[in-house]
Amino acid sequence: MTPRAVLVLGSLNLDILLRVPHLPLAGETMHSQGLERIPGGKGANQAAACAALGVPTRMIGAVGTDDAGTLLQGALRDRGVDVSAVRRVPDVASGQAYIHIAPDGENTITLHGGANQRLGSPELAALDKALPGASALLLQLEVPLAVTIEAARRARAAGVTVILDPAPATPELPRELLEAVDILTPNEHEARTLSGEDDVDTAARVLLGRGVRHVIVKRGARGALLLGMDGEQDFTAPTVQVVSTVAAGDTWGGALAAALAGDQALPDAVAYAIRAASLRVTRPAGYGHLPTRADLV
Repeated sequence: MTPRAVLVLGSLNLDILLRVPHLPLAGETMHSQGLERIPGGKGANQAAACAALGVPTRMIGAVGTDDAGTLLQGALRDRGVDVSAVRRVPDVASGQAYIHIAPDGENTITLHGGANQRLGSPELAALDKALPGASALLLQLEVPLAVTIEAARRARAAGVTVILDPAPATPELPRELLEAVDILTPNEHEARTLSGEDDVDTAARVLLGRGVRHVIVKRGARGALLLGMDGEQDFTAPTVQVVSTVAAGDTWGGALAAALAGDQALPDAVAYAIRAASLRVTRPAGYGHLPTRADLV
């Protein structure tokens, strides 16, 4: 059976990876031990991960008319993503992310939104055209919040599953957004930030009470917690040797949507996403190292 299409409305960034001896401290200057420029952005990463798993995927977003925009569109196209709804915006830089990567694979990220902050009515119009026949819409918080809210509302009205990765997290998201979300997928830090609760299990319950149908807290090496109105379930993750955690959470989200597009039940989709993310961190960063369907058989 051919999976139904997954839509991703969100960010595209050129990632500047700096390999450092440790994550920078306040006021510290250090030498980088390596430099890479690779395609990224939470939205684009999710789209690439989903397409790598054999699911028809369409990216809706914006880049500049600069060289970075050409690179970003081409990288997604090479991975099989439909980029016909990625708009080229003149007189603005494409989004960029500056990522410090420590030897243990942990990272910190500073974003420059650029063209990602220009999303608006053209992207919503593209979404309306793509919704018929789609299985899921993946959203994040790297583009204007008003666009994200309206996209979620339209997808929910069309009967398409809405999955929100609430990153970068803010202390409180509008209830109108949460009520249009089927699956909220924060990591532990984001769950605490969004809920105001230190205990992650309590945080998940607070978020569930704000209108979403399911909350899945990504716990990295410790797996995930799935919480819904019908109960909760813990998932473990395999023990692996970490090479890079860059885009691990985005791979997780893309794999979750890919599994749901193939009509897997939500618990099975969570387990599939964990396997995909666990494999992703054992490899160097970059779309060429994303897990494929064959890897996860």
